Amino acid sequence: MKDFDTYFKETGEIGYVESIISSIFYVSGLPNVRLGELVITENGLIGIVKTILEDLVEVMVFEGQTLLHKMKVVRTNEYFQVPVSNAFLGRVINPFGVAQDNLEPILEHELTYRPVDPPAPGISQRVRIKRFFETGVMAVDLLIPLGYGQRELVLGDAKTGKTTFVLQTIVNQANHGTICVYVSCGKKKSDLKFVESYLKEMNVFAQVVIVAASSSDPAPMVYLAPLAGLSIAEHFRDQGREVAVIIDDMTTHAKFYREIALLSRRPPGRQSYPGDIFHIHAKIAERAGNIMLENGSEASITFLPVAETLEGDLSGYIQTNLMAMTDGHLFYDVDQVKKGVLPAVSFTLSVSRVGNQTKTPLEREIAGNLTLRLAQARKAEELGRFGVELTAETMKAIENAARIEALFKQDAKMIIPKNAQIILAGLFIVGFWDKSRQFEIHRDKKLLLAAYTQGHLDKLRLKIDNTASLGSLCDLIKKEIAGIKILLGAQDKNELLTSSA
Repeated sequence: MKDFDTYFKETGEIGYVESIISSIFYVSGLPNVRLGELVITENGLIGIVKTILEDLVEVMVFEGQTLLHKMKVVRTNEYFQVPVSNAFLGRVINPFGVAQDNLEPILEHELTYRPVDPPAPGISQRVRIKRFFETGVMAVDLLIPLGYGQRELVLGDAKTGKTTFVLQTIVNQANHGTICVYVSCGKKKSDLKFVESYLKEMNVFAQVVIVAASSSDPAPMVYLAPLAGLSIAEHFRDQGREVAVIIDDMTTHAKFYREIALLSRRPPGRQSYPGDIFHIHAKIAERAGNIMLENGSEASITFLPVAETLEGDLSGYIQTNLMAMTDGHLFYDVDQVKKGVLPAVSFTLSVSRVGNQTKTPLEREIAGNLTLRLAQARKAEELGRFGVELTAETMKAIENAARIEALFKQDAKMIIPKNAQIILAGLFIVGFWDKSRQFEIHRDKKLLLAAYTQGHLDKLRLKIDNTASLGSLCDLIKKEIAGIKILLGAQDKNELLTSSA
């Protein structure tokens, strides 16, 4: 940016700081200033005009320690823009594009600038969501599928596995060539370090941009982080790349925005949040979607905001706001975590409104079969609580519940490809594990996944690509069971397990 004197010569308007409240200050003068315009103080501090009052202008700054009463302020006639660049890949940056990872600085000539809050794509630019978005998490991909360009809320109590799920999704999508933008909103620096180390360990960090605004940063910095993350995503989308944006988390973002609003003396609404919090979050969500570019090709921004609940309460203000503006939600149930079920996705309380249209007929039949088994298992468990004498069929359904949990159990570093999921589901449906215990199912699953990764199941994978119905899949799996048993009993079992860990 230019300096104070240059802007003063260009605009010919000057104002004075009248009062300072944390990251908000009020300026008299500047009669022609506009909302969202940048202003600059005589010592070089930059602020954004948030509100125009009758006699004063309210300005938000990102570090207010050097502000003084009656300090001179001038207009810039410019709007806030964030830097974007391909050089951000594999880096941790703040919302201003400044490197936070102690590596070499990102050079100015590598940067271009985009508006931080542009209008969302219009309805004429949007294309029907019809491509399957693979997360690598079996429970989600089979029962609550997502599509490229979908906005799917991930919510649940603290420590229920939400961040683990989005990190697994990043790993799987990065391996498919998707650019992933992870926005940390008000998280601890130790949590951010864990995310960075996990992605590096999984060898996908080169496909990821981390936009970091930690809990120690000023509230305006946290407020801007999701906006900057979406601008970076739009930069890659306009190049024709598929992008996934994860905002972790939106409830913390709302709390920091509430802090700004209360400092500005705006009338508090429900739970003291400002009345425009829905509008702020909706504008962020609307920037995602499956978009038709000018050259006629499709590119998407898949949006996965994370929200935290308290004691499993889905009726919180911010949570219900986000549920209203997204295309579905994945609910991570704290009660499932207490039972040791991981991932702790609640199949009854989760929904994907547009994901089902991305599925093939075979995948729909598999989902229907597994959903029916889950429903029968839940019903049988409820009957078992009454202590009544249970029929053999009900007992089998209860035992089935444990096996389904073992089928869907997935460690943080276990990413399961789509066809491998179909093979595992097919084996389960034909009764391959009917007499197995949970640990045996989990062990076999690890072995089969390792065998799949090493190419031992390539012939079966190719046959599945040409299978159109569940009946045909079951017939195919039954023919392959002998070979699968040989594979599971192979001498290199330890080697398979080690490679899949």
